[in-house]
Amino acid sequence: MNILPALALGLALLYAALKPLSDGLFNTSMWLAKVLAPADTVDGVSAQQFLKLGQAALMEGWLSNIPFITSITLFSSLIIAFVYHWWAAVVAYFVAATLAAVTNLVWGRSAFHYLCLIQHKMANRAADYKRDGDTERLSAAESYCRDLENIMSIYRDTRVRPPSRKQLKDIPFGDLYYWRDHARPRL
Repeated sequence: MNILPALALGLALLYAALKPLSDGLFNTSMWLAKVLAPADTVDGVSAQQFLKLGQAALMEGWLSNIPFITSITLFSSLIIAFVYHWWAAVVAYFVAATLAAVTNLVWGRSAFHYLCLIQHKMANRAADYKRDGDTERLSAAESYCRDLENIMSIYRDTRVRPPSRKQLKDIPFGDLYYWRDHARPRL
């Protein structure tokens, strides 16, 4: 019996299980970078670079590995399925994509949930910077913590999900309340 199809299916299932967390963290961090940017920021190449740097600062550490690992599981599943048979890669892709869509709908959490994860990680980093005597990074981490706590107080009971990449384009820079007022809450 060939183990490759089972391995490809297992990786596709792992991809689907990690997809809600991966998308939630990625989308929330991009949204945070945009709402923490100055309100007079003009959309363009430099603004996109600014958002990527802001997202990297928010996702530093193990949080940034989750979207990477999720992508690796999908590609590994497809490669293993392709080694078995070319058509198995097509089947694995459709199985993984369908399951990921379903798990995103069922297991996707509110933006507040991902805000808590990011804030908790930022608070841990601030404690590490304080322990190491890195006052510059400590100041930045504490500032991020205060900003995140403010945003968490705004979105605490709203049950809105993080904006998708497409929805993020409509959100103005620096507007903390826009998504709360314009998003549909999760039922």
